[in-house]
Amino acid sequence: MKKLLLISLFIVQSCFVFAQNCCKNDSAFKEIQFPLTEQDTKTVFYYFNDEWITGANPEMVNVDSILNMEVRNDEYGNRAVFISISSVNLEKLKSDVKEATKNLWVNYDPICEFPGGNGLLKEWLEANIQIPEGYKGNERVVVSFYVQPDGSVTDPKVVRPSKNEAANAEALRLVNALPNFRVKFFTPKKHRIGYILPITFREPGSIYLRGNLIDHVTNCPELK
Repeated sequence: MKKLLLISLFIVQSCFVFAQNCCKNDSAFKEIQFPLTEQDTKTVFYYFNDEWITGANPEMVNVDSILNMEVRNDEYGNRAVFISISSVNLEKLKSDVKEATKNLWVNYDPICEFPGGNGLLKEWLEANIQIPEGYKGNERVVVSFYVQPDGSVTDPKVVRPSKNEAANAEALRLVNALPNFRVKFFTPKKHRIGYILPITFREPGSIYLRGNLIDHVTNCPELK
């Protein structure tokens, strides 16, 4: 009974997305993504005889074949579930995983996004940017940075600077002020994720139109 209760608990906690992005029978399938919640980022990792097997989960193991289970940290610092089974059952599990995934391509790249969805990042930038006093023009300053496994933003660098040093400093200030991102990993070994972010600076009070400037001048002579 104890084993049954433990298995039920771990299966409910399982956060594996077995076919997040897959290609089957020459048709492309991609999971519909919603903004990550804090709970979504808490992936449970399962080890069988101290080995993490890509695509394996407790549902693939007969309850009666489980010799022991315990929860402890793995070598990467994840709180993980370690399940002991016989060597025969371990080989069967590997064979079952191979058979189940032979027609699938599974993407185990992490998902990383701004809290509430990446669509809110632009709104956050527009709400928090401080245009330097006396700034002229309209340009993008591009900043690179890393998102660490815990979601924190580190190592910002201006990779496409403005001639206006105050704008460069403001771009770095903005990136340093970013809230922690939400990151979901599908593999136990976690790593930092690199990004570049263009930040638009516009002269206060100016109006910029999309399209060819010549066309706008032709249609609106007063712009001259």
